[in-house]
Amino acid sequence: MNRRFKGKKVLIFGLGLNQGGVGSAKFFVSQGAKVKVTDLKSKALLKPSLNQLKEFSEIEYTFGEHKNEDIDWADLIIKNPAVKPGNKYLEYAYKRGKRIEQDMGIFLDFVKPSQIIGITGTKGKSTTASLIYEVLKISHLGGVILAGNIGKSVLDIIPEVTSDTLVVLEISSFQLEAFDTHQVSPKYAVITNIYPDHLDYYQNMEEYINAKKIIGKYQTKADYLLLRKKDPVTNSPEFLKDLPGKIIYFSKEDLPKNFKPYLIGEHNLENISAAFQVGKSFNINPELLLKPLTSFKGVPFRMELIKEWNGVKIINDTTATDPDAGIKALQSFPNCILICGGMNKNMPYDEYAKAVNKYAKKVFFLEGNSTDTIILSLRPRTRRCGGSNLPIKGPYNNLEKLLIDVKSEVKPGDVILFSPAATSFNLFQNEFDRGRKFNEAIKRVFV
Repeated sequence: MNRRFKGKKVLIFGLGLNQGGVGSAKFFVSQGAKVKVTDLKSKALLKPSLNQLKEFSEIEYTFGEHKNEDIDWADLIIKNPAVKPGNKYLEYAYKRGKRIEQDMGIFLDFVKPSQIIGITGTKGKSTTASLIYEVLKISHLGGVILAGNIGKSVLDIIPEVTSDTLVVLEISSFQLEAFDTHQVSPKYAVITNIYPDHLDYYQNMEEYINAKKIIGKYQTKADYLLLRKKDPVTNSPEFLKDLPGKIIYFSKEDLPKNFKPYLIGEHNLENISAAFQVGKSFNINPELLLKPLTSFKGVPFRMELIKEWNGVKIINDTTATDPDAGIKALQSFPNCILICGGMNKNMPYDEYAKAVNKYAKKVFFLEGNSTDTIILSLRPRTRRCGGSNLPIKGPYNNLEKLLIDVKSEVKPGDVILFSPAATSFNLFQNEFDRGRKFNEAIKRVFV
């Protein structure tokens, strides 16, 4: 590899817990750079990430704060994608003329857009990216790699990428900012859907939609943009304006009538149909590409069956961090015992409350401001229905205590659905930490 960063002073601005910061630190050390890491979190909270960097004693750290002197020191700043616009330290860095990138931006210096199949959307990104990876593996002899927002740093894979490699990337709206900066889009781009999300980061829905649109913004007429056929956002004339790629629509209606996948849920048929259309675009025989689509068992923490106990199914859907994802989970498991709640991303919960009232038979809440909103929406509705048709318990700030109370009420044939429909940052490090802790608590309680 060309060690273009040898001797450069690189500041990782936000180590985080989702691999990106760890991957960046490892990459730049391997390139011979001098590396510093700065994060507002404490050393204790960052322990899972720091454990992966133990062998790199040359890395320097600042915990619990950022410092202008670290900005002054750096030749290059790698910012965590989730750092909000207007951060005073990054504003200071811009004024000082510092180069600021995401790990994705560095990746785009090494890998051509023609090698990338990019997947974005509000929900279904990880499942769709994984399905596409499984499909392309069966036919592409140059090798296929899955990375991105799915939990594998893009900088980790650079040594594995050759000129013949295809890279399937799950790309968040935050990471798409790097594509905008570099003015490139993937040759194959997929938008699974667009619903309200991250409205605590973006000023309004229009800004969020435009962030998603970047995935097709810099395509050419020789590129492909795959869109959900019935998505009201991506099918609007305003959205389609100035998108030069060839549009391919996907829909569950395109799948064979007798198709029966392992994956549960109507929404997953849409995810499968996106992968099906990508496979067809690569001229893979339809019968051949249906095999991995039929047998795929899903991505961890996404409506994942983690245990069956005395006739009770326990589902972990911790990655449902917004109300629309929560609604889809409820529709997949009607008459469930629901565990939900947490922190709000400035999202409306009226429709979610209607779905909870319709599909759940009992609700146990984790504490958080979204919980307060949902309960306020549910109580007037339950009063109009007699006030007793939907038992509500909580909020809890301890998963194990919550599960002990759930266990005391379940019966054979019940489904326990852990689908928070909210973020986790009041009680957990992130949604994956929340999912792992849920699984650990299940092992202790349901024995």
